[in-house]
This record gives sequence, C-alpha cells and structure tokens, in this order.
Amino acid sequence: MRLLSLICIIISIGLGTSSCKKDTNLNSGRVELLSFGPAGVQHGEQIKFIGSNLDKVTTIKFVGDSIPSSAFVSKTSDLIVVVVPEKAERGLVTLKTPEGDVVSKTELDFLVLVTITSVTFDGRPGDNITIKGNYMNWIKEIWFTKDLVVRDSDFVSKSLSQIVLKVPVNAKTGPLTINTGGTKPMTVTSTDDLVILLPAVTSFGPIPVDRGANLTITGTNLDLTKQILLKGVTDPIKSADFISKSATEIVIKVPETTTKGVITLVAYSDVQVVSTQKLLIVGDLPDLAPLAYAFYEDNLMNGWSDWGWGGARDKSNTENVRDGDKSYKISCDGSWGALYLGGGNVSLANYTQLTFSLFGNPGTNGKVLKVIANWGTSYDITIQEGKWVEYKLTMANIGNPTKITDLVFQEAGWVGVYYLDHVGLR
Repeated sequence: MRLLSLICIIISIGLGTSSCKKDTNLNSGRVELLSFGPAGVQHGEQIKFIGSNLDKVTTIKFVGDSIPSSAFVSKTSDLIVVVVPEKAERGLVTLKTPEGDVVSKTELDFLVLVTITSVTFDGRPGDNITIKGNYMNWIKEIWFTKDLVVRDSDFVSKSLSQIVLKVPVNAKTGPLTINTGGTKPMTVTSTDDLVILLPAVTSFGPIPVDRGANLTITGTNLDLTKQILLKGVTDPIKSADFISKSATEIVIKVPETTTKGVITLVAYSDVQVVSTQKLLIVGDLPDLAPLAYAFYEDNLMNGWSDWGWGGARDKSNTENVRDGDKSYKISCDGSWGALYLGGGNVSLANYTQLTFSLFGNPGTNGKVLKVIANWGTSYDITIQEGKWVEYKLTMANIGNPTKITDLVFQEAGWVGVYYLDHVGLR
C-alpha cells in the first residue's frame, strides 16, 4: 500500500424540500410529510422533517440505513430532528408509522465529502485491489484506462470505508480514475500509477534447440501470457497452442521456421515483454565477424541514408535477421528499384573488402542483384533463396574506388523479397 494524496470529492446536489401535498383538513389524524431539509445537508449533520402527526413515526428509513424513534434528536407532532447516518445514500425517505409507510415524493440528496486514504498500487490481473477511505459507497466507477472501466455493479464489495475490485485481465500500468457519479459527477485521477504485474522470462532451454522440439520457458507470472512471438515465425503462438502453461513455466513446440533471436511474451493487455537472452537453433550460423566500418548494422550508421526507389524497404525488420536484432527487408516490384545508400562518405584507404549478408525469400533463387559503388562498376551477385549467405567483395570487384559516396543494391527487373544485413567494410 502507498498512501494516495487526500482526494476530496464534493458532490453538490440539491435537496428535496417537499414531499407531500398538505391535506385540506387542518388535522386529519394521518401522518403527513410536508418538507425536509436543509438543502446541502452532510452526513453527521441534523436534518429536519416537517409535517403533521409526526409523533406517530416509529422509524425513519433512508436508503442504506434507518433510525428508530429512540435515536431521534427530538420529535413532536409537527417536527422531527435526526442526525443523518453515515451510511445514508441518495434516494426516497420512508417514515414508518402504525398506519403504514409515508414515502417522500422527492429524493434526499447530500453534499458528500469523499476522501481516499490508500490504494493497493500493485495489481496482478485477475486479483483484487482495495481502495480505502470515507464514503466509498458513493464511488460509481473506476477507470483503469480511457476504455477500460469497472462499474460499481461489478465491484467485489463496496462499503462506507472501502471498495474491493478485481483487476481486469487486460489492464495496463497507469493511474486510476475515480468517478463519483451524482447529479454533478466529480472525476479524480490518482497521482501514482497502479503497477500491473507482467510475465517475465528467467531462462529457457534447451539451448540450442531443434526446430520441432519442445522448448521450456521458466519465469514469473507466465500464466498471464496470451501469445509468444519467435523470430522467423509469422503468426504468434497462442496460449491455446501451448503444450502447458503455469505461473512459473510454459512449454511450447518450436515451429520449423524459427530463427535465432529473442523470445517475446505478449500479456493479455497486449504489452510485450522481451527476453534478454536469445534463442539459439541447432545448426544456426555462427555470429559474423565484427565490421571495421558499418553502413548498416541494426540501423543505418555513420550518416548514411536510404535514397532508394521502387518497391518497399524496411530498415527495422525483425522477422528474419542474420546478426543482431534487425535487418533490412527489401521488397522488389520488378521496376529495377534499388536500395540506394547516400549521404555518407568513407575513404577506402584502410579497407580491403565490402561485405554484406543476404537471404532470399522463396522465388528469388538465381535472381541477379547489382551492387554499384559511386555509380561506377556494377558487380552482379546471384541470390540463393532460403539461407543467409555472406558476400565479400574486393575493391577490384567494385571498380577500385578510393572512397564510397554512393552504394546501390539494384534488382534486375524481378519481383521478390530479400533481406540484407551487416553491411560494411573490413
């Protein structure tokens, strides 16, 4: 629990000041309620009921509580004075008499001071949290986000001093917004965030793992996982497809297309939690040797920009990566489009190779990709589909330039998708 700054919520509501029409007889012997007040009465203050034959009243019943005549402050035939009970809520007032009930024709409302003293600020989806304070029974709804609300009809419990409610399974970390309702509703947002617990990965194995084999993921709050994302796998693995799931362990079957990379758990709130460790696959290629100078390594480097044309290019692709966390995905449309790296300038005095890794998607096998430096000599490479291949071009292959100011990878009029990674000099 952490103390929440005192929240004072004033519900300004007018009081009903009349209840029944006065009988034409001066005194018929019947109990009549003519008016009550004052307007704006608060809990714990006195309220007066004016009428006829009120000395016959045995009980005054409010919504939420009642007062027997023995607890009246005073009672005469035309006036009853009582203290408004703490549990009284907005609604009609009933005067109990031996002849029957006399019900007000207008509702009794209040000027209510709602104070919140503490909130449970750590929540696990599906578990209960508690909000404590005064006049909690006047709170109508709690908002977790702008589109996620729990209304009082769904509270686990509600009393004068506290509210207990269940954290929705799709709740996210953020402030709570409290709405009191009433004729002039007041809304207050907590100054601290309710922290929603998320699944977390501690370890997984075996490492490396065979495609098609079982992978065991251990951690905490893993039962809050609705999906798992793996590199190289287009569709998420859904909870219904897990071999098993508990709070501390998930077992899944590794899809055949899985590639090396991090494991991402998707909570029911759609928040993604990424493992720090990478999943390694049996038979994976070893890590590439470091680049002495990078054009692209998880992102464009050293001032280089994408000035390309034709097709589509995604420099932040994560679905198929040779090394690191991202690769360049190039979708060719047959227009002789190109990934054109411009805006940089690097001297080649200390380098002997231009190197890059390339993966061809189905349908690209045997297609020609032209590599051009400074719009000079074009060097053609032949794509091999379905596997990563590292290419190492000599300076002679690209025309023996003394520096590179433009570097182009151009498709030769074909349609397909390839991935480019770890582009640089050695």
